[in-house]
Amino acid sequence: MGTGTITVTRRVAAPPERVFAAWIDAEQLAAWWWPQLPGTTYRVDARADGRFLIHGPAIGATISGVYSAVDPPQRLAFTWNWENDGEGEAVVADTVVVTFEPDDGGTRTTVAHTSSAHEPDGATEQGWSDVMDRLVDHVGGQPTSSRS
Repeated sequence: MGTGTITVTRRVAAPPERVFAAWIDAEQLAAWWWPQLPGTTYRVDARADGRFLIHGPAIGATISGVYSAVDPPQRLAFTWNWENDGEGEAVVADTVVVTFEPDDGGTRTTVAHTSSAHEPDGATEQGWSDVMDRLVDHVGGQPTSSRS
């Protein structure tokens, strides 16, 4: 394991305001984040020092964090805590920054997830890729990707 940043980018065929809203509205988040996992709950208080929580009992995982920046429609920044229910592991407080840049009538959306616990070829990049592909589908565009 080592500290590093995983970056996943998608071009979304919608304006930044619409894409940003999909991240901060709990109902929209539920439509694209883990729609395949029944019983998942979403709580979002999208403001500086506000909290979010995504609990997926079907996979026994909870994601929670605190927003450090909510700058519509350009940027979101928040802590990221992943907990596996019942495992009692130490929670690693990662940071995530999501940027929304106008791109030829759409939005270039980039997630930069920094952690001290990333594992080479681990599940984090795949997870973000899957989530971002569903975001693209949710707002009605076709995914185009770039990863670094």
